[in-house]
Parts: sequence; C-alpha cells; structure tokens
Amino acid sequence: MPSETFLPRIHSVFYAIFDVKQGPKIVYQVPEGLIATSPAGLSSLSAASSPKSSTVALEGEAPRPSSRQVSSPPHPSSNRVLFDFGDISKYVIPSNPLCGRLVICATRNHRIIGFPVSILGSEYKRNYFRFNLCFVFERAADLSCYKPIVRKVSRVLAACEEESMFLSSPQSSPAMHAILEQLYEDLNSYSETSIPIDAFNSIELKIFPFYPNPPPVKDWQVPLALINLKSRVEDNWDLTVKKVCEHINGINHVRRIAQLADCDLQLTRQAVAHLLYYQVIMTVDIFQYSNMYTLRKNVQWLADEPHVKDECGPYVTKPGKPIADWPKLLHLYSRLKPGKTVFEWMESHNVHDLGVDVRRFTSFGVIKVSENA
Repeated sequence: MPSETFLPRIHSVFYAIFDVKQGPKIVYQVPEGLIATSPAGLSSLSAASSPKSSTVALEGEAPRPSSRQVSSPPHPSSNRVLFDFGDISKYVIPSNPLCGRLVICATRNHRIIGFPVSILGSEYKRNYFRFNLCFVFERAADLSCYKPIVRKVSRVLAACEEESMFLSSPQSSPAMHAILEQLYEDLNSYSETSIPIDAFNSIELKIFPFYPNPPPVKDWQVPLALINLKSRVEDNWDLTVKKVCEHINGINHVRRIAQLADCDLQLTRQAVAHLLYYQVIMTVDIFQYSNMYTLRKNVQWLADEPHVKDECGPYVTKPGKPIADWPKLLHLYSRLKPGKTVFEWMESHNVHDLGVDVRRFTSFGVIKVSENA
C-alpha cells in the first residue's frame, strides 16, 4: 500500500464569470497572482514566447491535443505564475454545449477541472449568467476523487444564484473570495470542509480516495491479510464479510473459506473483492511444495530496506525456534530459481533445520516485492 497520500494537492482555486464587456474573466483566485490575467499579458503574444499547448477533455474522455497552439508569454511581475488564463478561457467559460458538463483542460504543467454553469433569466443583461469554479492541479494528478467535489460545488452555487442571485449581486458576490480561501485551505489540509453560505445553503464536502476496481476473484486464490482484520471488524459490517474475515489466514483459498464460513460461494467472492478494493488484503496462489518461485528485478529492494530486515525473521520463523539472521534468509531467497520446486529448494538448503515456515517465507517475499512493484 502506498505510503503517500492518495489525494492530489490543489495548486489554485479560482472563480470565473462571463463579463458582458470583457468576456471570460477571473473574479477571484486563491492564492492570488498564480494565474496571469492582466490585459497587457493577454495582448503581448509573440513568436518569441515559449509555446504552451492546451488540451481539453470532457467527462469520460482522455485529454486530447487541441488543433490550435496558443503561446503564453511570461508574466512580467512574478515567477510563480502557473499559466495564462487566456490560454484556457474558452474552456473555463465555454459555449452552451459544454455547460452543465465536467470539463478538464490542460496546460503544459497543470490540469484544470471545472463544471461550467449557464443560468438563463431576463434579469441578466444577455439573458444568461455564466460562471465556473475551477481547481488547478499538477498535470499528472489523478482527478477521479475531485470530480464529484467539483460537480457538487457548482450545483450548490447555482442553487444559491437561482434563489437569491448570490453570485451576480454586487452585495453578496464578494463573499466568494472567502469561500475560495476555505476550499483551498480545508481540502488541502483536512480533505473536507463545511462552508455556510446563507440560511438555507451550505457547501458540505468530504474527499474519499479513489481505488481501482479489483480483478475478478477466483476460487483457487488465497486471500492474505495486509492488516489485522479481526481488530477492525465492527458490529455494523456486512454479515458475509464478517464471517469471511474469520477464515482469512493466508492458507485457506476462496472456495475453502466459503465452506468454513457456511456462505454462498458467489457472496464469498464478492466479500473478498470488497476487501481487495480497499487494499486490506491481497491474493496469492495456493501454496504447494511443487510450486516454483523466482526473483524479480526489484529484489534488490529487499536487501536495502531496514524495515524488511526487521520484519522478515519474526514473520517467517516457526514458534519456539531461534530467529534466523537476515543474511541467511536473504541467501535463501536468492536460491529460488526457475525449474526448482520448493521441495527441491528445501532439500538443497536444509530449510527445515533452520526453523523457517516455508509458506510464510514465500508469502512474505511475494507481499514485499508486490508492494514495491
């Protein structure tokens, strides 16, 4: 399981509207000055500027290159500018077909995600009010966990505008700056926030890490716990999951667990898949003495990591036996080769006399190498 956070860091949050005189414009941004918006900067495009291509993707699509290359000059007053708003303005405040859809656009180093909204009404000068609240991340960030956040913020703000003209009114719109500040600070620091807007509306957000769907669970696979499952079980858990957890010991395969837990086989597969989804178990093949194991390229990692040295001996040694030293255990791992079964390997190196539990020995190597894959 990765040691770093699952959630990408927000580099900037900004609120943009369509101004009847200026067109798309950023009204507020946090932190200030990270996105270039000066009219001078927008009009000084030149061939000497380093080109920065922009790409755009709608919900469910991968970003694709734009047919048009846009040059972005350096900002005259700051070296911390992320990009120029002019490069992405047509995606931040787009035409009607893109409004009400999740839009992700990209510059050379950053990705911008937003949910543009267009509200119709005769009270507006052009009979519509168009806005977008966008989040900026580094280009390589996985934005899956932020998609529902962006949608919800836009829906709440749209409801506030329809009820009380919160965004378009000069009296209430300055409150957006404080909202942006709280979104930026709270989501980066706590991954959740609660922002009251008026007596009837508030922004309640909590970010959950995104996990990929697990592979299909096979009957012969052996679930191997990565944490102490029994200490995590709570009374409100699904009954099948609770019964399945009792029989996960690194030895029983899925079909055997279904028999021991007296559960339907299909429900047992689903319970194991649920635990795989949250990355609290992994699955390995059934251990047999006829199995063959070999080293992978990243096995050097085993020799260099101090915590691996400390964990291996106590984990793989049988109860009541002296713990073998790490160099000896590492030597045994290095002797696993293609064409040599576990039984032959044991006989060649007198593994039984060392007090090593061979099943735990092989599973430890599989776990650690998989973590560093």
